[in-house]
Amino acid sequence: MALAINSYIIMIVVGLVLTFLLTVFHTQYMLGIESTRLLPTQATNYMFVRELPTQATNYMFVREWGSKGTEDGQFLRPHDLEFDNNNTYLYSVDRDGNRIQVFDKNGTFLFKFGQKGQGDGQFLVPYGLDVDARGHVWVADRGNHRIQQFDSKGNFISKFGNLDGHPSSEPGKFDNPRFVEVDRALKYVYVADSKNNRIQQFDINGTFVRAIGKFGSNPGEFNLPTTIEIDSKGNFFVNERGNERIQKFDSNWKPLLSWGNKGSSDNEFCHMEHIALDKYDNVYVTDPQSDPGCSKQPRVLKFDSNGNFITKFGTYGTDLGQIVDPEHLAIDNKDNVYVSDRHNNEILVFSPVPNSQNGHVQHVVGYFSGGW
Repeated sequence: MALAINSYIIMIVVGLVLTFLLTVFHTQYMLGIESTRLLPTQATNYMFVRELPTQATNYMFVREWGSKGTEDGQFLRPHDLEFDNNNTYLYSVDRDGNRIQVFDKNGTFLFKFGQKGQGDGQFLVPYGLDVDARGHVWVADRGNHRIQQFDSKGNFISKFGNLDGHPSSEPGKFDNPRFVEVDRALKYVYVADSKNNRIQQFDINGTFVRAIGKFGSNPGEFNLPTTIEIDSKGNFFVNERGNERIQKFDSNWKPLLSWGNKGSSDNEFCHMEHIALDKYDNVYVTDPQSDPGCSKQPRVLKFDSNGNFITKFGTYGTDLGQIVDPEHLAIDNKDNVYVSDRHNNEILVFSPVPNSQNGHVQHVVGYFSGGW
């Protein structure tokens, strides 16, 4: 009798376990959930999605912040954006405000440094910046024709370039430097010496090493270079306003390939501003399309590391989520794209949304609202 009862109880337990497992499997199968995470849409709305691919082709507007002014969190033509290595700080160049403002990923103002002037830690039209592996911040001080280095909190460390504040074509000096890039090994610093149409290489202490390139449109030549980026393999990417193209070089600055010319198609640019790379070495470009004869439809374009077009996004306007003059951009460790709009004096955030990629279907499986 006791044996029969025990057997009956075991059968009930096994049945309940099997029912539970089938229910979980059915739910995951119906919802299409393999690995999931939460993506913010607006401040209190979220959607439940599959893990994102490396080549996202759809982006949605998430948030924006900023307005015209000189108060904390306001801008006078925001320019370059750069995250620190932990994505804790988003450094933003407030160009005509002659300062650097620092935010968290959600746009909360944290601190600022710099003011107009020629002294240490002061700026005259700061333009591009880079955050090195130590967290030091390097700023291309365009109007002062020099590079300045700060610690992560904005304390001045060093400077090099034109100490008299006047443009120069001499080796080791600058004429309107627009960007600075430090290699991951903390060995060299590279500067886009824009009006001298060259890249200059320095050691980490600011000692001149060599000049790369000259004016022209052939491979390895430049016409107003504006950004330098280094990918995970040590290759260099440089975009040129004058040639409306992007050049890719190996780690020794041997030209590998280039793409782009003036126009409005998916592989053309019009008054192209700057580039940024994500963790997959994809290349993002801010393209205002603002010159005469172009589409007047500003956009952000995305390419793979060989210049193959992937996608584009952006609509013209001053309403929520729209852009007029996209300047710089940064990509965080979750693949969100941060874009500075120097006309609207705002920073906008766009997030990748799921899509079909490499035969792997990815889609939204549900929405919910409210706090955590």
